[in-house]
Amino acid sequence: MSMQPLSDWPQEERRQIRGILTDIDDTLTKHGSLSASVLDAIQRARQTGLKVIAVTGRPTYWTLPLLRLCSFDAVIAENGASAFWRDSQGRVQSMFYADEIIRQQHRQQLQAFASVMTAHFPHVQLADDAAMRVGDLAFDIGEHIAPLSAAELQQVGDLIRSSGFFATTSSIHAHASLASFSKQSMSQRVLHEVFGIADEAARQTYVFIGDSANDASMFAHYPYSVGVANIRLSLDRFDTHPRYVCQESHGAGFVELVDALIASS
Repeated sequence: MSMQPLSDWPQEERRQIRGILTDIDDTLTKHGSLSASVLDAIQRARQTGLKVIAVTGRPTYWTLPLLRLCSFDAVIAENGASAFWRDSQGRVQSMFYADEIIRQQHRQQLQAFASVMTAHFPHVQLADDAAMRVGDLAFDIGEHIAPLSAAELQQVGDLIRSSGFFATTSSIHAHASLASFSKQSMSQRVLHEVFGIADEAARQTYVFIGDSANDASMFAHYPYSVGVANIRLSLDRFDTHPRYVCQESHGAGFVELVDALIASS
């Protein structure tokens, strides 16, 4: 699918948008940092009536700070393993891919797999947020080490799958899990069960913005999908690409999207 410049997105379609689903790493952030301009864009979007929902591969234990400090309407973590939001009284609510007993069983198996990974790939260590996860196990493939080559990344994914786990990758982490949750499945569930938006309506009124392979399920599901400019660095790692691409990279690309939506409102 050939990506079109974000500026080519028809105004009449932009006016139908009621919310933004957004990845975090390398979409809102740059080199792991969240800029004041991105936080301002989130606030401006919400002030104009747009919901902003983070859909990230980051761990469940990051969700409460993100929810409170960034003022997201909801945060979906671990590529769909969990979700958190505030109810009408401001109390934090949550949902998970499985109950606590199953999650604990999965955690034990995932922790045992960590030594298998390091035995095969000594330079691929656990991500520094691994202890904060409830549904998957993440390995550093580019956050604190030089990014793995496409061939190495394929080998890492093959090892995860051949060991009986599901595998997905982002720009910084390779993820292993024992359940096939995804960003898309949990987004659909949150929009329907929490915000009362059926999937058919959500697909016409929500835009997703991301940058990497673990966003592929979102690019495939939402007709209005956008990549920040740095997505061009990883297009060869997955087949389903966004419909539009920003001129700017990382967080500046997110700001570009918000500005485009506000200008069309």
